[in-house]
Amino acid sequence: MDSVQEQEAKKQKLEQVEDVVQEEEVEEEETDEYTEEDLKLGHELIAAVVANDLEKAKALLDQDADLCFNGDDLGRTPLHHAAEHGHMDIINWLLSEKHPYNLTDKNEVTAGELALNNNHKEVYERLVDEGVRTELLIRAIKKAFGDDDEDVNAIANDAYLKQKLHYDDNKLMDENDDAVMMGWEGPLMVEHAKVMCPKEGLNVINVGFGLGLIDSELQKYKPKNHYIIEAHPDVYAHMLELGWDKKEGVKILFGRWQEMVPTLDIKFDGVFFDTYGEFYDDLKAFHECVPAMLHPEGVYTWFNGLGATNQFFQDIYCTVSEIDLREIGLSTEYVEMPISTWAEQGVWDGVRQKYWVLDTYKLPICKFLKE
Repeated sequence: MDSVQEQEAKKQKLEQVEDVVQEEEVEEEETDEYTEEDLKLGHELIAAVVANDLEKAKALLDQDADLCFNGDDLGRTPLHHAAEHGHMDIINWLLSEKHPYNLTDKNEVTAGELALNNNHKEVYERLVDEGVRTELLIRAIKKAFGDDDEDVNAIANDAYLKQKLHYDDNKLMDENDDAVMMGWEGPLMVEHAKVMCPKEGLNVINVGFGLGLIDSELQKYKPKNHYIIEAHPDVYAHMLELGWDKKEGVKILFGRWQEMVPTLDIKFDGVFFDTYGEFYDDLKAFHECVPAMLHPEGVYTWFNGLGATNQFFQDIYCTVSEIDLREIGLSTEYVEMPISTWAEQGVWDGVRQKYWVLDTYKLPICKFLKE
């Protein structure tokens, strides 16, 4: 338990973060208002970028043109236009001048998506690399200054666990009508179970029961030991109603994985992770537990919903995760598989917002690195 002084320090830190966010929002609002001179220089900068005239673009920046000018009809920045036309030299220059890699236009489109849609593969890869570099740098800075999101994440997870969940047909929903898990994920769970269970009679563990999709698939492989960690009381009660506690070889651990994983006393041939109400930092924290849980020849996999509403962001986060896993001795292979069930008519009826819009799923297969 933190002391009063520590709690007060954390409170002040959170208030400081909120102040910074508010200041950034004010700055964003201010940049939306351009003077006539700003507009002139901005449009000239865009024209120079489209024409691939690097020297002209540099000269305009020296004249105080806005590096991130977004005053056109679509709200696109110089990086958007450079990516759309595949101008690598311009892109390298813009990034060297600290143009953010992840700005979106009025339609929430990134420069990376424009590069991808126009088949500029090298440009797209360059922007993904910049995204990875930036995300790792931000994380390192936060860690160095002790400014991580652990407290905020814990608060969000605690709030989720206190919510009343309900099962609606083939969906598990929270109080806000956001989907915790949906039936369209079924085909994905079939494949996850396959990579976890190359044969019958293995030891497997799943973190996050949800609709029970992955656990139902794992049962088809007659596991010797089938552990399930579930933290939400409503889901746990649903599991008992369905008789999961009476299935042969099944052991349910009711509680947060952070508390349950340290109590495990066996190695697993297959490990699966799919929780709700947590963040990437929580996934990374679970990654770090896997080497102590996994059999030397075992497989670790998880539901890959990283950036699943934007292909560009997903490619960045998948690469970041691959780097994180390599640092703890695990290799990662992403097996791409088409997925269309998310787009079927009526699937999202009653759901507040979609958490998936991609036609390809990148299924992660993680194993111990070979020396």
